Amino acid sequence: MPRRLLAFLAAVLLIGAAEKRLSRGEQKERIAKLGETYRQFLIDVGPILTDPERDAFLRLENDPQRDVFIDDFWHQRDKKHGTTNNAFKKNYYERLEYVREHFEHINAARSKIYLIWGEPMEVVKINCPSRLRPIEIWHYPAFDSKLEYGREPYVLFYQPLLKSKEFILWHPQFDGVHELGKVEPIFVAPTNGTSIPLEAVCDNVDVLVKALASVSRNKDKIYYLLDPPEIDPEAVSRLVRSVVIANPAAPKLEPRVQLTYPSFDGEKTDVQFFVEIPRAQVQPTELATAKVYSIDVVGEITRDARMWETFRYRYDFPFDTAGDRLPVVIDRPLKPGAYVARLKISDAKSGAETIVERELDVPSKAERAPSPEQNQIAQLHAALVDDRATIRIVPLKDEDVVSGVQTIDTILTGTATKGVEFWLDGRKVAARHSPPYSLDVDFGDVPRTHKVRVVAVDEHDQPLSGDEILVNTGTDPFRVRIAYPRVAPHIEGPVRVGVEVKTPRNRMLKAVELYYNDVRIVSMSDPPFVQTIRIPSAAQIGYIRAVATLDDDSKAEDAVIVNSPAQMETVDVHLVELPTTVLADGRPRLGLPQSAFKVFDQAKRVEIAKFEEVKNLPLAIGIAVDNSASMEPRMAAAQKAAADFLRTVMRAGDKAFVVAFDSTPRVLQVWSATSGELFTALARMQARDQTALYDAIVYSLYNFTGVRGQRALVVVTDGRDTSSRFTYDQALEYAHRAGVPVYAIGIGIRTLDAETRLGLARLCGETGGSAYFIGEATDLASTYAEIAGELRSQYILGFYPPEKGGTKWHEVTVQVDGGKAKTIRGYYP
Repeated sequence: MPRRLLAFLAAVLLIGAAEKRLSRGEQKERIAKLGETYRQFLIDVGPILTDPERDAFLRLENDPQRDVFIDDFWHQRDKKHGTTNNAFKKNYYERLEYVREHFEHINAARSKIYLIWGEPMEVVKINCPSRLRPIEIWHYPAFDSKLEYGREPYVLFYQPLLKSKEFILWHPQFDGVHELGKVEPIFVAPTNGTSIPLEAVCDNVDVLVKALASVSRNKDKIYYLLDPPEIDPEAVSRLVRSVVIANPAAPKLEPRVQLTYPSFDGEKTDVQFFVEIPRAQVQPTELATAKVYSIDVVGEITRDARMWETFRYRYDFPFDTAGDRLPVVIDRPLKPGAYVARLKISDAKSGAETIVERELDVPSKAERAPSPEQNQIAQLHAALVDDRATIRIVPLKDEDVVSGVQTIDTILTGTATKGVEFWLDGRKVAARHSPPYSLDVDFGDVPRTHKVRVVAVDEHDQPLSGDEILVNTGTDPFRVRIAYPRVAPHIEGPVRVGVEVKTPRNRMLKAVELYYNDVRIVSMSDPPFVQTIRIPSAAQIGYIRAVATLDDDSKAEDAVIVNSPAQMETVDVHLVELPTTVLADGRPRLGLPQSAFKVFDQAKRVEIAKFEEVKNLPLAIGIAVDNSASMEPRMAAAQKAAADFLRTVMRAGDKAFVVAFDSTPRVLQVWSATSGELFTALARMQARDQTALYDAIVYSLYNFTGVRGQRALVVVTDGRDTSSRFTYDQALEYAHRAGVPVYAIGIGIRTLDAETRLGLARLCGETGGSAYFIGEATDLASTYAEIAGELRSQYILGFYPPEKGGTKWHEVTVQVDGGKAKTIRGYYP
C-alpha cells in the first residue's frame, strides 16, 4: 500500500467523527462558504497541507476554530523542524513570495518542490536547443531520511512544450529519456559523421549524467517529493477533539442547563454550568461486572470573535447513582467581560449529544444569592465559598531549596476567624489570636522535606479552614498538587477543587483525573484544572486524589484527606523502597522469586509489599562530576566516560540530571530523558577552584526528592573535601534519609588518604551502592560498565514500616536464598 495512503488512513482512524473523507463536491461547497482570509490560507499552504488536515479544516464550524487550527498548523511545522515562534511560517511565506515571482503557479512541480524542500544548494540550467529541451537540475544536500533517497540527490525538470513556460518533474519510467530531446549518445565517440556526442554541443552534460543516474535509482520515490510532508496524525485528531463540532446524525440529549456565577477568586469569577442529564437518554458501559455512565464534555469559549479557551472533560457515574438525572458541574474561571460559550455534551457509549450555547456576562463580583428561577437547582447545589474563613500561605521567596529560618506569612479573611494555628510536620508549634498571623520557622541547615500547615479557627478554637505547603520537594519537573482544598475539617455537598500541574519540557500533559476515594469523578484535558465534586457527608472521612498523566504515560499524584475527626493527626504512611542487588559468585543474579527474599526491620521480619525486577522499571540517575582545578588533566576523559555511561545505561523511559561541583555544586542539566541535553551539560564542564564534595552529595541527593522507583547517584571525584559548608556527618545523615544508592568513583586518591577512602566507602555501603578507587581517568570506562551492569540487575523490594513517625534510625537487612543481598542499611520512619 502506498506510504501516502497509509498515512491518510491512520489519520482518518484517529480523527473519529469525521470519519469519511470529504468528496471533491463537499470540499468545493465548504470552501465557497469560507471567508476570504481562510480561502486564501488554503491556497497558500496547499502544497504542504495534508489531506486529513484539509478535511479537518473544512469541517470546522466557526472562525475562532479556524484561527486555532491555523495557529496549531504552524506550531506543528515548527515542532517538526525544530524551530519556534512561527519561524517556519515566516520562512515558508518568504519561499512563497519567491515562487510566485519566479515560477508558473503555486501548484507547479518546481513550486511544490521549492515550498516543501526549500532552496536547492545548486541549480544547473541546460539550454541546448539543438539537442535538448530546456532542462533544470536541482541539487539538494538531502531529503527526509524516511524517503531513503540517498545522499546529495538530484531532481530533474524539463519543459515539454516550448509554447508553455511550465517545467514538469521528469520521471524515467513515464517520460523516458527521449522526452528530454536527443540525449544519445552522451559520451560515446562518433563512429560516423552523424553521431555527435552530447558533450560536444551542450554544457553541463556531466551534471545531467549524475542527475539521470540519481533519478533512475530513486524512480519509485520521485512523486513522493510532491507530497506534503507527513505530520503526526494524532495532532490533527487532538485538535478536532478539542473544539465543538456537532454530529448531525447523533441521537439527541435533552439536558437541563443552569448558568451561575457562584464565587469570586482574585481577578476571576467562577462561571459554572450545572447540567442534569436524563438517565433514560444515556447508556452505561459494561466491563465484567461493572457498569458506568460516561459523559464527555467538549467546550470552547470565545471573546470578541477569537477563541479564548477550549477544554475537555469526562465524567464517570456508577450505575447505581441515585436519581433519574446525572448531575454534571463545569467550572471555568474567567475575567469579567462578555463571552460566548459552546458546549458539546455527549454520551460516550451511545454517541447521543447536544450542543449548548450561552452568552456570558461575567460579573466582576460573584453572585452570592440565587435568583428565583435557580431555587430548584440551589436545593441540590449549595454555595461553594464559606465566607466565614479563608486562609492562604504566602509563597516563600525561595521555593526550590528552603533552609534556615523562614517567615511563614498568611492571608486571612472571614468574619468567624478568631485565630490561626501553625503546624509543622504534623505537630502544632504555635497559635496566633491577633495579627500579624505569621511565624518564624527554622527549617535546619540540610534541605529536608517539611509540611507547613495553617488552620483558621473560631472563638472556640474549632477549625474552619486551612492551607498547607510542602517545602523542599525536589527538582523533578513533573508534579501535581491539589491547590484547594488543602485542609478540609468539615465539608460536604459541592466542593470546588483546584489542581496545579508542572510538566517537563518537551512533554505534553494527557489528562488530569480527580477521584473521591477510589471512584474517578472527572478527567480534564486542559487548564485551568478546576472542578466541582460532591462530598457525600461531613461525617464521612474520605480523600480527594488528583492523578496527572503525561503523553509517555508517566504519572504523578497528590491527595488530600477530608473530614478527618483528628485532621491534625494525619501521618504520611510511606512505602520504604529497598533497591537490592543479589550477588552470586561475585556477579549480579536476576530471576529470583519474591519468596526467596526476607526483609527485617530492627531485626523483626516485615511483609514485602512491593517486588519488582528493575528490567521493567524506569531508571533515574544523577551524575555528579568533580570539576575542581585538580581535575583539569582528567577532565576530558571524565566527560567522555560519563557520556558513554549514560549512553550505555539509559533506555526509553529513563531520565538523568548532571551536577558539576568545585567550590559549590551547580546543576548543569535538570532531569531530562534526552541524551543530547545530558551530553551538552557534560561538555560544558570546566576545571576550577576547590572541592565541595559533601555539598555536592547533599545537593545531588536533594534532586531525587519525590522521585520513586529505581534511583542511583554516581559521584566522580579526585580528592578530599576542601570547601563544603555541610559536614561529613550531615551528608551521611542526608544520604540515609534520601534512600538513594550512591556510587562513588575516586580517581587518584592515594591509599594513605584513608579518611577520604573510608568516608566514601561507608557512605556508599550504607546506601546500597559501592565505592571504587582507580588510578587514572582511563579506568573510568570499566568502572562505569560495572555500575551499569549492577543497575540493570537489581530488585526493588518495598514494605510499610510498622512505626509511624518518629526520629529513630531503623536498621534494615535483607536475606536471600541463592546469594548475598546488597541494599540500603536503614531508613528514618
